[in-house]
Amino acid sequence: MFNLAILYPFLFSILLQLYVFYIWFTLDLNNPFYFFELNFFYFQVEFFLDTLSLLFLFLTTFIINCCFLYNWNIQTTYQVEYFYCLLAVVIILFFIFSTTNLLIFYIFFEAILIPFFLLIGIVGYNKRKVHASFLLFFYTFFGSLLMLLGIIYLYLQQGSFQNFYFFEWNSNLNSKYYLWWCFFISFAIKIPVFPFHLWLPEAHVESPTEGSVILAGILLKLGTYGLCRFLFFLFPSTSFYYSSIVLVLCCLGVIYTSLMALRQVDIKKIIAYSSVGHMNFCTVGLFSFNYYSLQGSIFMMIGHGVISSCLFFLIGMIYQRYHTKLIYHYSGLCYSMPFYYFFFFIFMFSNISFPMTVDFISEFLILIGIFISNYITAFICCFFSIFLGVLYNLYMFNKIFFGLPNKKSFTNTIDLTLEETLVCSILLFFNLLLGVYPSIFLNWI
Repeated sequence: MFNLAILYPFLFSILLQLYVFYIWFTLDLNNPFYFFELNFFYFQVEFFLDTLSLLFLFLTTFIINCCFLYNWNIQTTYQVEYFYCLLAVVIILFFIFSTTNLLIFYIFFEAILIPFFLLIGIVGYNKRKVHASFLLFFYTFFGSLLMLLGIIYLYLQQGSFQNFYFFEWNSNLNSKYYLWWCFFISFAIKIPVFPFHLWLPEAHVESPTEGSVILAGILLKLGTYGLCRFLFFLFPSTSFYYSSIVLVLCCLGVIYTSLMALRQVDIKKIIAYSSVGHMNFCTVGLFSFNYYSLQGSIFMMIGHGVISSCLFFLIGMIYQRYHTKLIYHYSGLCYSMPFYYFFFFIFMFSNISFPMTVDFISEFLILIGIFISNYITAFICCFFSIFLGVLYNLYMFNKIFFGLPNKKSFTNTIDLTLEETLVCSILLFFNLLLGVYPSIFLNWI
């Protein structure tokens, strides 16, 4: 029997996406700023939307609506609570991506942990789900406490939490160095930059499908969004001063996570380490301080959100059928699930930056920017990571789809349902659209 309670959060998310589209089409690129205010009792909250905010709000509503569609006919014990938890994620992310107030940003930057703690700790897969939820909470909470100290110091200096008041602010040189580390560590844990990545593979493995989708598709982007919106704005010269350290960490992360993905037996962990590698690749582009690499990094945030989301959806689909994520349990699925094979084939090639996919455009721009900035070592590391990405993606694809079908493939041959096909088709459309016609977003970036 259909439950009306699950319809309301989905309708709210649809309306929010339509509102984002409305601002998108009415915003003037010559003056791409949109302000509005809301009054909550005695509190006045100012919202600020520009092209960067709209890109991430579009990604957020798009991914969350795909999660609603995917979970529509899945009967679970917590289905109603599940939908309202996703609604809470949408509202919190809207505040994060539409404010320049440091205190409001911090409050909702922390508040996003609550629904994820519940998603992993209650709806997760097995006995390690509680361990994974606490690992996520303590890693990100510790980093955010450092950012809170930095925000309090800035408030004591300027008497305001508004980001714009701190542009080119005058302060003691040493304090800038300490404050930069407070903000950077907080964002680096969220990305996550090597060596702060240990919480992510565990969280992915224990999360339900929608939790992994939102985690990879949106939550990891909070770190890179924070770098663009706050760190580079507050500390431009200090960010350039420390760029060599960040580049070393990210290059180590890109190579290390690619090598770790090669030796995994859990399909989710392969994609999780791939996500860490892509986000470190993205951070290399940001800290190259080049026009092309900056465009490529922001474009990669959007593209990676689409590709990784669909890959986690696809992994969740076969987990529902076979109840295992271990790669050696699968073989010959191309014979029993041809539609599933088609979608996995396209997104696997997207994950290795095949031409005419969104990842190819973003990684190509980042590599051009790194080369122009004369970071030759970073260029070699990133280029080598693409080669390693081809190895672990093809290994995973070959093990799952080719070879002789095992007994499970014969006993459970249900291909994709209508909801699953619809979700994958929507994500495939945007993947190919951005890969063939990237100027839709690049002009805004």
